[in-house]
Amino acid sequence: MTKKSVTITPSEGSSSEGFSADISPYPELLELCRRIHSEVVFAISSLRGTLQAGDFMFVGDDGTDTKRIDLAAEDAVVNYLKSTGRSMIIISEECGRVVLGENPEFTVIIDPLDGTTNAVQNIPFYSLSIAFSDPGSNDVFFGYVASLANGDEFYAGKGRGAFMDGKKIASSTASSIRELTISAYGYRQNTDRATKICSRVQKLRVLGSVALELCYVAAGKIDAFIDVRMALRLVDIAAGQLIVKEAGGIVTDGVGKPLSLPDNHIKPLNLVASNGVIHQEILNLLTYPEISCRGDRYYYKGDVKKIAIVSRCDSPAALNMVHYIIEAFSDRVQVFLSSSPARLLGMEDRGMTVTQMEEEGIDFIVSLGGDGTILRNMSKMKDPIPILGVNMGRLGFLADVEPEDAIESIGKALSGFMYDERPRLEISLNGKVLGTAINEVVATSAYPAKMMTYEVLVNGQFLNEIRADGIVFSTPTGSTAYAMSAGGPIVSPEVDAILIVPIAPFQLSSRPWIIPFDSEITLRLKIPKEIVLVTDGKVIEKSDIDAGLKPDMEKPSLESETHLKVTEHDTITIKRARYPGRFVKFSNACFYDTVRQKLG
Repeated sequence: MTKKSVTITPSEGSSSEGFSADISPYPELLELCRRIHSEVVFAISSLRGTLQAGDFMFVGDDGTDTKRIDLAAEDAVVNYLKSTGRSMIIISEECGRVVLGENPEFTVIIDPLDGTTNAVQNIPFYSLSIAFSDPGSNDVFFGYVASLANGDEFYAGKGRGAFMDGKKIASSTASSIRELTISAYGYRQNTDRATKICSRVQKLRVLGSVALELCYVAAGKIDAFIDVRMALRLVDIAAGQLIVKEAGGIVTDGVGKPLSLPDNHIKPLNLVASNGVIHQEILNLLTYPEISCRGDRYYYKGDVKKIAIVSRCDSPAALNMVHYIIEAFSDRVQVFLSSSPARLLGMEDRGMTVTQMEEEGIDFIVSLGGDGTILRNMSKMKDPIPILGVNMGRLGFLADVEPEDAIESIGKALSGFMYDERPRLEISLNGKVLGTAINEVVATSAYPAKMMTYEVLVNGQFLNEIRADGIVFSTPTGSTAYAMSAGGPIVSPEVDAILIVPIAPFQLSSRPWIIPFDSEITLRLKIPKEIVLVTDGKVIEKSDIDAGLKPDMEKPSLESETHLKVTEHDTITIKRARYPGRFVKFSNACFYDTVRQKLG
């Protein structure tokens, strides 16, 4: 390949010294970048996918290892820029900062090969990144990224839009966390930040070329890019971040502040880039306000359009509150009711089942009642909608709002609200899922006051044989409920654990256990008797699992045929449910305050 010099001619009205502003986006720079692209492709063509490509050459100026293929790409770029005869500042990964000539006209920020590991392995996802800024400033006004594998070309001029292969591009319009496809990076020691968002999105990509991944965010092929390793450098993102912004996206640092490019190629930073529609919700999952004694709290910030009310039907005060809420907010949002109060109040047009609330896209549910109302309705949801509990029961341990504050609190929630996520338990019988519990799962004798013998295994390892009336398997949320009454400890919601608490055990050695929440518990009966299973106070009925009963299961001998009976032939499994429960929070009182106030 013959190398040619290029002349970049200044024109009148330029927005940055030496470059034309009357044609978008900087055709002279685009041509320069394309020629550099050709030079790099030629320079690495005989190396990519070879053992020699990954040879260690030296530690680059940025402190990272330089491989043979990196050096070949950078030499091609620097030599070509020198051949233009222009004065400039070059900032690159390997050579650092190089000044060509006197009175530099511009700074060019280069990552000659972004995705070295992919190039060495001949995985077709690696790129060239070039950005231009005024001398003495890293305020990029033109960015160019090209795939060195398939030729995809992206570029943008500040204030002039972003383009892919000559066509204008725009970021995606995805507006829900659950529908996102994202690219996210995190080291082992700090994955806790990234995993909060990664566990909620639809698809996760880790492709290995930051500049190119940012460009696919700009083109709407990926909805967001997240890197909170504090490992990105100026050369990695200078071009890509401009292309995202010019495509209508948003780019910030890891906590939502406007991205400030570092003044050198060594200083690391975090970056979050998205389509802009969902940016704040992503940040809410990556960061959170400092709340004393907090659990896992997240912020719901969006255009609240639909709320629903679930209510006790035996409480005149609760039914009156339904009317107050509808009168106060029906002109601002759509207000729906669960089926039973809707029928009772003659508002069938507003009625829907709790399951339908999930499908309808309700933003949050107002629960009018006690803890039982919250538990009963949360159990009906596979992926629970945040519930705002208004305490119209007796204890109200899970409800955060008193009746006199209900209207004000709901009004505030329409503009955004904090919510806790609490893990739930999932219970299965012979491999068939029976349900979930936010408080506890209980296995207890089908005959009152009859002692049973249970075999308990944790992750396949024998824990103990327990003789007792029953066993409570509790979440930290439920540690202040049945588990506490049975002699178990009170556990803060910040502790990720399952409590195993025997009920009236026969042996002194049968003490409560606390095990990691990600454990899988197996429970079996040791003698031919029957037990029933209870989730959050509701006895599991035959109708919940009729299709899963074993053909040879003995007929229950009790008069009642409604409760599901479990025998020594069955295997019960208890583990973390896929989706947590969610509780809207307004009080700043921590868990310990709540325990003192409610149980003192």
